Formats: sequence, structure tokens, C-alpha cells
Amino acid sequence: MEDYLEAILSLKREKKVVRVKDIARALGVRLPTVTSMLQSLRERGLVEHEKYEHVDLSPKGEELAEEVSRRHRILKGFLEEVLGVDEERAEEDACRMEHAISPETLERLVRFTEFVFLCPRSGREWLKQFQRFYKEGIPHEECATHIRAFIEELEERVSALGAGEGVMKVVRLKDLEPGKKGRITAVKGKRGLRKRLLDMGVVPGALVEMERVAPLGDPVEVRVKGYHLSLRKEEAEEVYVEEI
Repeated sequence: MEDYLEAILSLKREKKVVRVKDIARALGVRLPTVTSMLQSLRERGLVEHEKYEHVDLSPKGEELAEEVSRRHRILKGFLEEVLGVDEERAEEDACRMEHAISPETLERLVRFTEFVFLCPRSGREWLKQFQRFYKEGIPHEECATHIRAFIEELEERVSALGAGEGVMKVVRLKDLEPGKKGRITAVKGKRGLRKRLLDMGVVPGALVEMERVAPLGDPVEVRVKGYHLSLRKEEAEEVYVEEI
């Protein structure tokens, strides 16, 4: 049922008007199968559909579909950006995982991803070493070399902090200049605002490009993973990015 709701939501964003044949094509199932499922969803108050008419989500159904879509985006981003799973496999696995993971575990994944990109002892170089370890393993004789290199790098970072320099250049999204790109490191804000941003695909690890800032700084036009988004200034203030 969640797959159907998510498909309807996606088609609605793309086509505005959703037909039974569109759902069948998107999910790779036969028309009678879709009709039968729509009947079940309508009885549960999740969709609005009469025979030969367009399909739409009820307020309750749209809320559930948005939550499923959010889980999918976060899981796919975690699999791709943190674990290094290729995009196609990440898409497939996220589809399987999104129906079982609890909200609490999902929130911990988001926070862990933020930690990875922000903590001086982790970051993207740390992730690259994980990818290498996964594929090749690390010979024991290299450990001492890696430890020495890490200590030297850490000392440089401590010195930079003492001199008032940042470990990495992290700015609020609203301060990213037009044409510049960055990687989202953290999403803050109160629960409702933060959830809305995550729902839109503004998640830690995602690449973002600043397209345009209105004269008074509101709204902010950005592109995230190929999607164009218009964010209010108060939303862009709660998103932190590492300039790249």
C-alpha cells in the first residue's frame, strides 16, 4: 500500500493529474491489480477515486505518502553518500528498507550522517578510507603509517582552530553565493521546519547548488540532486553546507 501511495505522490508532482494506467506503468503491474488496490486504499480513506476518474490522495493519504517518500530519500542518501552503494542498488535497497525502519532509527541515521560530515575525526576522507577498507582491506603494515598521518593532520587542524580558522568552510545555505556548490552537512531548526526540509530532499550529504537569491534574501532558489527548490530565508538559515 505504501508503494502505491508513494507512486501516486510522485506522479502527482510530475503530471499533476494521475491516471490508473500511469500507476500501473510506474509500478510494473497490471491495470486490474491497480484497480483492486485503489479500492482498498479508498476504503481506508487514503485515496479519492471513482471508476474512470483520476486518482488523488486524501489528506491522510498524502501525509503518509510524504513520510514514506522522506524515508526513501534519507535511506537512499545514507546508502550512497555514507556507505558508497551505487545509485541503482541504493534505490532498490531503500525501497525495501523504507517500509520497515522506525522513525527513531531513521532520525539516528540522519544525525549519524551529520556527525560524519562535521566531526574532525571523520569527514569525507574518513569515508574514502572506509570505501577502500571495504573493497581491499588494509594491510597491517600500513596501520602505523596511517596513524602517524592522522596525528599530523589532527595537529594541523588543532593549530588552524587555534588561529581562528575553520576545519572546513561551513556556511549557512542562505550565504552560499549564486553559482557556488556545497555539500549539506547539517539540517537544524525546530522539529516541524527540520522535517519539512528533510521531506524536500535537503538531507546531510546531498549536493546543493545556489541558483539565485532574491534581492531581499527571500526566497532562495537552489538545486538539490537535480531538483529545483525555492526555500524561504528562515529555511535556508537552518541548512549548513561545506563549500566545494
